[in-house]
Amino acid sequence: MNKKVWAGIFGLIAIEQVIKIIIYKNFFDRRFPILPPVLYFEPMFNKHYSWFNSLFQLGIGRGVHIVFSLIVTALIYLFYSYLSNRAEVTKLVNVMFVFLFSGAVCSLIDKIFWDGSLDYISVKGLFTFDLKDVYLNIFNGLLIFSVFFHNKALRHFDDEEILKGFIRYVLRKP
Repeated sequence: MNKKVWAGIFGLIAIEQVIKIIIYKNFFDRRFPILPPVLYFEPMFNKHYSWFNSLFQLGIGRGVHIVFSLIVTALIYLFYSYLSNRAEVTKLVNVMFVFLFSGAVCSLIDKIFWDGSLDYISVKGLFTFDLKDVYLNIFNGLLIFSVFFHNKALRHFDDEEILKGFIRYVLRKP
């Protein structure tokens, strides 16, 4: 991985955490409209640890979420390493990895150090989110974009071969 990728990851994680620290120390008790009547600044702690756990009220605890987040973050890193070793990684793939990995690390930080997620942007009546969620959704948007508009770059990848190759790659790792 190149230095620009790591700098991007570090930068996004730092921005997200600095914003949360500033909000927690100075603005946690504040509420105000950003783009009324839809978007509001309304900080809150989400102690459900994941969107899935919150949506379905599953009650899955912090420890399970930390372990799951560690595994997912490691798999994201390993998959990117696998792709990097297998083929020329495009700028788009690097940017996608930066957003996905940063979001995953921020999620892990939330679970370990914040005991949940300090969410602060509210879409009235729907949900509250933070910058980490924006990172993950940027990744999703870029993934959709790449599927529809950069299909040439994806044509040489066979889903089954990628999965089999990735499993072999992971099992060979010490």
